[in-house]
Amino acid sequence: MSELNEIERGQICRTAYDSYRSTGFGLSNFPGLLKKIIRYRAWERRELVTEDGRPKGRVIELASLRELITERPVRGWGEDPKKVEAVIKDDPECLAMFREAMVERPGKRAKVDQDIPNNVRNKDVDAGNSRAYSIDRVKRECEPEVVAKVMSGEMSPNAALVKAGIRENRQVYVPREPAKAVEKLRQQFGDEFVIAMAEAVNAMSR
Repeated sequence: MSELNEIERGQICRTAYDSYRSTGFGLSNFPGLLKKIIRYRAWERRELVTEDGRPKGRVIELASLRELITERPVRGWGEDPKKVEAVIKDDPECLAMFREAMVERPGKRAKVDQDIPNNVRNKDVDAGNSRAYSIDRVKRECEPEVVAKVMSGEMSPNAALVKAGIRENRQVYVPREPAKAVEKLRQQFGDEFVIAMAEAVNAMSR
C-alpha cells in the first residue's frame, strides 16, 4: 500500500493513541504504529473514527506531528512530547523518526531539545548522553553500515559511538570467562582492538 486514505489515517492515529494510553501489552505496539503515522504523515489529513474504527464524517487537518501529539482532543492527543519520547526510547528507528518529524521547520530544533541551555547543548556530558542524543550523533557521524546496525537494534548507540572513537567508553562490563570476555570486547571496540590487545598480552608474556 503506497498511500493511506483519510479514513485509514484516522484509524491508525486512533489505534496509536489507544495503544499509547494502554497500561498493558497494547503499549508495546505503540512504536510500530507511530512509525506508520510518521511514514504516511497521517496527521496532515485524517477522518475521525469511533473506537471500533468507523468514520465519523469529520476531517481534521494538522500541520505537524507536534500538533497531532499536543493539540487537545479531538484535533490531537493532548499529550506531552517528552512522555511520548520516553515510551519509544528503546526503539532506535522510531526514536530517530520521531525526533526528525518533531523539528518544526528546517534549521530549528524540536521543542523537546529547547530546554537544554545553549552553552551545554553540544556537550556530551551535559546533553546527558541520552539515547535520543546518541542516536542523533550516530546518524550524523557514523558510517552507514554502523547506522544500519543501530537502527536494527544489533548495536547500541553508545557502542557505535565508542567503536567510532567519538565517545570514550567509561564503563564496560567484562565477563569472567575469557572467551566471553574477548567476545564482549570485540563487540564494544571491534576486531582491531581485540587483535591489538592479544598482541600486547603476548608481548608481556615473553
